[in-house]
Amino acid sequence: MHLSYISSLRTLQPISQPQTAAMAEDMSDLRGRLRQAHPPSTNTAPLPAPAATPLSLRNSANPPPPRRSRREPEIAPDSFRDVETRLPQRRPNARRERTSSVDSRQGSSVGSPGPRAGRFMPSRPMFDWHGPLCQLLKMSEDSSIDDISDALEDAAAKLELAESIAETMMPGNYMAMQGHLPPRWQVLNKITCYDSSEDDDEILYLGDPYMVERGPQLAHIVGSRAITNGLDLYLEKNKDVAFLVYRNFECCNNKSKRETNRSDKKPTLTPTDFFVSENVSIESDDLREALSEVCKDALGGIPGPLFVEDELIKAPFFWWYHRRSEIEEARRKLNGSKQELVSTLYEYIMQTLGQQWSEVDSLLAEGKMEARYIDFLFVPQTTIIVKDTSNIAQSEVFKVAGWLMNTSARGPLFSTEPGGGRTYNFTGYVEGHFWVFDGDFQRSSRPVNISKLPSPTGSFPINEMEIYPLRYADQTIRDTIRARGEMFWKCRRQNYVCYRNKSMDGIQNASDPRFMIDYATYKLMHPPDPKKVPDFPILEGLDPGLLGQDKAPLGDDFVLCLPNKIPGYNMQKKDWITLDVSRLAPVVWNTKAFDSLVVDDETKVLVSALVTNQIDSDRNTDIMSGKGNGLFILLHGGPGTGKTLTAESVAEFARKPLYRVTCGDIGTKAEEVEKYLEVVLLLGKIWGCVVLLDEADVFLEQRTLFDLQRNALVSVFLRVLEYYDGILILTSNRVGTFDEAFKSRIQLSLRYNNLDIGQRLLIWGNFITRLEGFQTNPSAKQFNAVPTENGGVDLGIKVEEIRAKLPELAKAELNGREIRNAVSTARQLAMFKGVPMGYEHLESVIEEAKKFNKYLLELQKGMTSDQKKNRQGER
Repeated sequence: MHLSYISSLRTLQPISQPQTAAMAEDMSDLRGRLRQAHPPSTNTAPLPAPAATPLSLRNSANPPPPRRSRREPEIAPDSFRDVETRLPQRRPNARRERTSSVDSRQGSSVGSPGPRAGRFMPSRPMFDWHGPLCQLLKMSEDSSIDDISDALEDAAAKLELAESIAETMMPGNYMAMQGHLPPRWQVLNKITCYDSSEDDDEILYLGDPYMVERGPQLAHIVGSRAITNGLDLYLEKNKDVAFLVYRNFECCNNKSKRETNRSDKKPTLTPTDFFVSENVSIESDDLREALSEVCKDALGGIPGPLFVEDELIKAPFFWWYHRRSEIEEARRKLNGSKQELVSTLYEYIMQTLGQQWSEVDSLLAEGKMEARYIDFLFVPQTTIIVKDTSNIAQSEVFKVAGWLMNTSARGPLFSTEPGGGRTYNFTGYVEGHFWVFDGDFQRSSRPVNISKLPSPTGSFPINEMEIYPLRYADQTIRDTIRARGEMFWKCRRQNYVCYRNKSMDGIQNASDPRFMIDYATYKLMHPPDPKKVPDFPILEGLDPGLLGQDKAPLGDDFVLCLPNKIPGYNMQKKDWITLDVSRLAPVVWNTKAFDSLVVDDETKVLVSALVTNQIDSDRNTDIMSGKGNGLFILLHGGPGTGKTLTAESVAEFARKPLYRVTCGDIGTKAEEVEKYLEVVLLLGKIWGCVVLLDEADVFLEQRTLFDLQRNALVSVFLRVLEYYDGILILTSNRVGTFDEAFKSRIQLSLRYNNLDIGQRLLIWGNFITRLEGFQTNPSAKQFNAVPTENGGVDLGIKVEEIRAKLPELAKAELNGREIRNAVSTARQLAMFKGVPMGYEHLESVIEEAKKFNKYLLELQKGMTSDQKKNRQGER
């Protein structure tokens, strides 16, 4: 044999015309010799075992050695380009696919192993071929039959390899290898059979798979046109293949990803029902480079392929779908050859997924979706809402960090309905980023599970899903979430807010509680456990320098993903409570309350001046530092004369929080009193509160030699007040029992006398005006026939009738609190009778109050409460 062309084949160089002729002559000569030495047998029956070989051909003195394993053909390592195979490949002389043969006895088609390609099947020799074969194969004359058979297999494999390489080096294929043919793609099918113990799942097929009635479910997939000599060799022979398309199928699995949906008679399945996934492997270096250039800016931050060697790119290519226009614009900027390569990939995508993409476009344009296309809905870098059906304002919002992870593959994707239809069972999750706040903003991450869909078969509105992109939500929902985030940003530091009722009608009621939001103070009073591990990982923190901005930074991606709850201090209950941020609103200060106070104008001016212009601590007149900085006001007088109302109105006028403390809150033990007062006065100082110590008589009483516990209380109270530099208002109706030491600490003392008829007339007028405001307020609901919380109906008041009777009402000797109670009781009486409140209802209530006062006067032997206290020296 003349093998002068081998060096050209090893280096993949073009073969000259003489070399081509010599190679063809050698191949023809080799085939002829093999046919003469081994004529084909016409008998298709199974061949006899080696023991049936004629004894004349066996060496009786030296029996043949044990059968050796078939050897791999020796191929020079530099014969081909070093390409790593993505999927396990069949060795060149490994067993071929299982095919169908004809049973000679019954004539039926049964599955049985066919003859092995590339291996000579020995038949009974008609002449002595032992010597010629040994001479042809350059073997010793005493070689065994098995040795000769193995040598023949090696020679056949080398011949097949030489023919393949020669075909590669032909002019047309060589041009493809040099890139002269247009790029194309190749589809390779891979079948995994769970009922087979063989390694058929490693075989790649060029032809489309087809169904046969076999296996536990009478539904088995068979491939056609297998690649038998390895994928690397195939790619060497087909240099124009720019990328490979792997289509994966699975069958014969009792726990298959597809429900077989068998009928009673026969399966109704096609190979499509067993399709699992489709992946693309880029083989062209130029195509990888072109895609990297295109997607560098076109993807806009969403995750995409890396376009590296051996990477499998999963269909249906969501990254391309959501950035089609950007990718096309970038493709046009490429040079001609790279444009052609990218266009080839796009052509494949359109042929395979074009219809699917069009259906998704139509659904999204209508704001709808189907379960089978749910993966297209969740795009990285977009915001999604986890809907709270009970309170939409409490819905959570996340920024999607990655593509939807479809976990349905771990269970049945399809289930059979009673009517015979099939539904799509979806489960999956996306990684969602959100912001947490512990005094600083930190970005965290957690999986957001998606499972329940409005319909498993047909289309449905996207905003009916429990979790969906926020852009498909109603505008009111988006505005509510955005307003919630903006309010949270305002609460990153101290913020005095009102907590609205759940109706969220925007009307702030006087009964709505007020809270101080101050996370720094919250952490001071509730130190976090340093050993506690966060529920979710912390990714990064917000730059502290951005906290000083009035407007939230980073746009909607930050504002929308802020928490929906925050701790706040209830100024009435004196406790920290977790609040819904959506119900927080800025406090609307009632500055008119101070104007409606029924006190002398000079007193109002003096009080407002002291409260609004408190002297700074560094400019006080006390010689000792830290003393004498506080403002202490004592309001004393009988019950219902306006002392507490004055303190509340002063806080509203000065726009400061009111921290109200009673003796019941403080306690009676000296140690507890001191600790509690220190906390109260500290909070009052930090938050700039007006601290109201209502009915403070027990702490202000004169110390005696016989009650040491009370003396300790008074001493503690004096010591704490000495170094408090905030605003403290004390009320008392027993000023005559005050300890002497308190007198020097009171900066302003105001006496409240019993109301005269003129003051009572003003108070009655104020209440009627307030009720009239409820009736005519355009922002409120229609006053007539307004249901109350208890089921009654408020039909309003007869304003003109009551105003005409105000002088009569003022004649009754009632204090301010008794007048308020009379108005409230009269309203309840009118609602009970189902009529508007009029003068007769007020008159009826006042008459009952007079009876009670008359009875008390008789018990006290004609002395009023003021006269009695005055005689005792208390008031």
